Amino acid sequence: MPSLFLTGKPRVGKSTIIRNLIKYLQTTYSETISTHGFYTSEVSKEPNNFRIGFDIITIDGQKGVLSRKKEYWIGNPPDNNTPKVGNYIINLKEFERLAIPSITTNIHNKEKKIEKNKLDVIIIDEVGKMECFSNDFNEIVRNLVLKDNDNKGNENIFVIGTVAMNHDGLAKEIRNKAGFGNFCESKDINKNLIIWEVTYDNRDYIVDNIVYELEKMIK
Repeated sequence: MPSLFLTGKPRVGKSTIIRNLIKYLQTTYSETISTHGFYTSEVSKEPNNFRIGFDIITIDGQKGVLSRKKEYWIGNPPDNNTPKVGNYIINLKEFERLAIPSITTNIHNKEKKIEKNKLDVIIIDEVGKMECFSNDFNEIVRNLVLKDNDNKGNENIFVIGTVAMNHDGLAKEIRNKAGFGNFCESKDINKNLIIWEVTYDNRDYIVDNIVYELEKMIK
């Protein structure tokens, strides 16, 4: 199925673009486009906007803790097996509870049929170090965007996400499969997978460009 991912340096505005895109699609294309999935949001503490972690928010409004710095962690104390990225402790159980149903509901739930002639947009923000501690998440994303999906019933599905620019693992697999970067190691390029790099110069126009790609599918 067609997939479009954004990448770029940290704090360049990838998640902000995703949030703006979601709002625009829900207000302007509610009759022709259905959106579901999740995005991540930075959590800061006043008065200096000191970042203490990240939350995960689903398109239908559910919210949970993705990560926190140790001094702001709430709940059972983490042990040696708890995944961490730098100073951040990952709430893997909460991430899987929210993220996985949000990106699989319309694909695996046969009782909930996608409306005929309505494009189903799956939002995945992001594929990064924190999220990729989940083996289930990795496998679902691989099936969505890395395999050549010719399955009937998926013709009206479009994946839009963000992917870490330098991380290994699944993020690197996606970049390679799209042929992104000067050091791409894959010769098996998936033409249905596209990556755009977000910069300070182009970030104000990315939403319009994504909408243009979606419009070509619903005409």
